Formats: sequence, structure tokens, C-alpha cells
Amino acid sequence: MREEYVLKRVTELREERHWSLYRLAKESDISYSTLSNTFHRNNVPSVSTLMRICDGFGITLAEFFDEEGTMPKQLTVSDQQLLTDFHRLPRSDKNLVTAYMQGLLKVAAIHKDEEMLLEPLETE
Repeated sequence: MREEYVLKRVTELREERHWSLYRLAKESDISYSTLSNTFHRNNVPSVSTLMRICDGFGITLAEFFDEEGTMPKQLTVSDQQLLTDFHRLPRSDKNLVTAYMQGLLKVAAIHKDEEMLLEPLETE
């Protein structure tokens, strides 16, 4: 594996989602300065940092390195936990959770532009 691949792949995934480096830091629970330094110095993140980045993107490490894009979507640990909890609910509560999630998605779409205005400017 070439070292440039990791940074290039992270950038591709950010651009697909229209995420800034700041947004990725928030989603991955990594400090913005850590990610910023990594990218500006062209350093490859450690495996543990890369795993946190993948968690932020909602993908597995295997999906991250799937260059062909042929691997079926795999569930992350948090995806699996969510499904396990969901399956333990009674049907009426499942309907409530589904409605709540749909509402959250609508709110997120409405506020997406507002969030981008609050993000610090990135200098590349």
C-alpha cells in the first residue's frame, strides 16, 4: 500500500459527503488540529486514527481499502449495536424509532447549510 493512498482516499470520502476537515474531525471524535496537521504534513494516520476516521464515515477498514468498490456494505460495530437494540423493541416502539429517525434526517438536511457556515475556514 502506498502511503499517499490513505490521505487521497480520506479526501475522496470527504468530498463525496461534502464534508470539511472540521466536519470529519467532529464525526470521528478526533481533534481538528490533529487531522489538519496530518493532512498538511502529508503524514499517514495511525491505524487507530484511521479506524476512528472510518467510524466517522460509517464504514469499515475493509471498505476503506476496497479500491474496486465491489465489496458489499458491511455493518460497523455501532451499526450492529443499533440493529441489535432495534430488534429488541416491540413493533410499536420500532415505528416510533423509525419516525424519529426520519424526522432527524429532515432536520439534518435543513440545517446542513447553516452548519457549513459555522465551520472554520480551511487553508490548504
